[in-house]
Amino acid sequence: MSGTASTDDVVKALNDLTDSGIASERAALSTLGIGPNDAKVLRFLLQRLPDDEPVTPRMLAAMLGISSAATTALIDRLAEAGWVEREPYPGDRRSIVVRETIADSSPARRILSVRRASATAAAAKLGPAERRIVADFLDDIARGERADTDAMAADDEASRTA
Repeated sequence: MSGTASTDDVVKALNDLTDSGIASERAALSTLGIGPNDAKVLRFLLQRLPDDEPVTPRMLAAMLGISSAATTALIDRLAEAGWVEREPYPGDRRSIVVRETIADSSPARRILSVRRASATAAAAKLGPAERRIVADFLDDIARGERADTDAMAADDEASRTA
């Protein structure tokens, strides 16, 4: 990979990445028989480090933008399938912690980690300064898309109430 790239080259590469992500997500959901929120929670749990803050149902509800009842149903579904377990929150027995229980050798672990593994491998080929540029670039795109989506939702709401 050398030379220069046009803006169109960058947009095409980003679109290709989006398309491969969609295909990967469809395959993961179909193979594992889970929904998008289930997969998002499992990926989140798989990426946690031992020193990270314990994951609570409240944290998952905020991440997904769903109610506490919907979060309880999601955790129940994942626990019943053997993907997660509930444990008492350290120092507060009124609250619980959600932990993933996916075996290291499970194909589910690999399926749920496809994007992370490929992104980690690609990022490892870059130097620290290049990784900073890529991270800032992707963050800028995400912020721009969120702002555009929020503006469209506000315009839609305003047109419905007018």
